[in-house]
Amino acid sequence: MTAFHRMQTLEQQAGNILLKLGYDPVIVTDLVRTSRYIPYNLAARKEMDDGTIDNVMVKLKVSLHPIQSLEEAAFFCRDEVGRMKKFFAQAPAGMKVSRFEVWVSIPSNQFQQFEIGRDGIREILAPDENTGLTGGAA
Repeated sequence: MTAFHRMQTLEQQAGNILLKLGYDPVIVTDLVRTSRYIPYNLAARKEMDDGTIDNVMVKLKVSLHPIQSLEEAAFFCRDEVGRMKKFFAQAPAGMKVSRFEVWVSIPSNQFQQFEIGRDGIREILAPDENTGLTGGAA
């Protein structure tokens, strides 16, 4: 399978997960295939019970092995962490911004999911998943 087709497959899998979680996903890369660097692959939104909208942007990456620590995740996602630090520095302090997540495809045909926020990177778990990481932020 070519890298292009592998990424298309991962985008479909991630979109299906977001659908199961109640989000309306859009595969952004379908719109910008000519771009050399894509800041995120999917954007999704979900109307919450209180009427607010939850927006999430998902960047997909591939790793040859599971991420073992938050420090390793921070290094593996250093470009995304750097971009989000710049974004958060420009955003007003009280402004509610979209969530930014990096989903790492690992050999066991799963995603390890990380959220990059103002405080750094933290692992988030997909429903019914358990990992060996201790949580927290790096």
